Amino acid sequence: MEPSADTTAHTADAAEDAAKRPELTAFGRAVHGQLLWLQRGYVSDPDDPMAVQVLSQLRPGAGRLPEEVPQLLGYDYGLGEVWLEEDAPVRAAHIALTLYARHQQSLRNWDLRMYRWGKPGGQRPPLLHNLGWAVRAVMDEESRPRDAADGDGGGGVRASARPPVHEPVRQRFVQAGKASDVKTMADRLRGLVDLLHRHRIPLDYAVLAEHLHRAQQPGGLAEVRCSWNFGFNAYRKPDNTDKDAP
Repeated sequence: MEPSADTTAHTADAAEDAAKRPELTAFGRAVHGQLLWLQRGYVSDPDDPMAVQVLSQLRPGAGRLPEEVPQLLGYDYGLGEVWLEEDAPVRAAHIALTLYARHQQSLRNWDLRMYRWGKPGGQRPPLLHNLGWAVRAVMDEESRPRDAADGDGGGGVRASARPPVHEPVRQRFVQAGKASDVKTMADRLRGLVDLLHRHRIPLDYAVLAEHLHRAQQPGGLAEVRCSWNFGFNAYRKPDNTDKDAP
């Protein structure tokens, strides 16, 4: 069954919450609203069959561009007409939403919401859960003794404020940053998202969508790399900021 071409009616409740992220652009808030609807519909009990269906349709598109996924033809990604008239925002929203669908797969518990963000006024809100930050959190998990990780009960970030650099993970991060176009970047991000899924580490997918949109503009790739690098180096153990994110 194909996803509904128009998801506006299904994101009405999320639209009000989208306005609560003033740090995002109008495009980022549109993606945020769609993410909220999908996530709440998937992890709630009872779930929203429409959200579950859309996520199942989005999942095979992870790491690919929208024009490579014919089953998503006509899907609006929760975007308004102003964004649907351009390729760049559609590609950015598609990549972010399909990666989220892959990341959230089989995680149906409310406490395992993989789309998270920092509260305004909280600890480093522009950086919390951006890609660089999340990759650094993966390193924390990859560097832990296996028995300690098994006893963590949820893949949270451990007490160490500055985990050691885990070189295999860093190389995946480097390869994503070296991508010269969003097609290559999408493919390489899929591998990083699989690591995040394994360790139950969330990612701010609305910010990722903004970064993917910016990466398609002149000079945008360099700006995105700077943002990811800053998030990576600024990583510290979150102080429960996540708990207040929907």
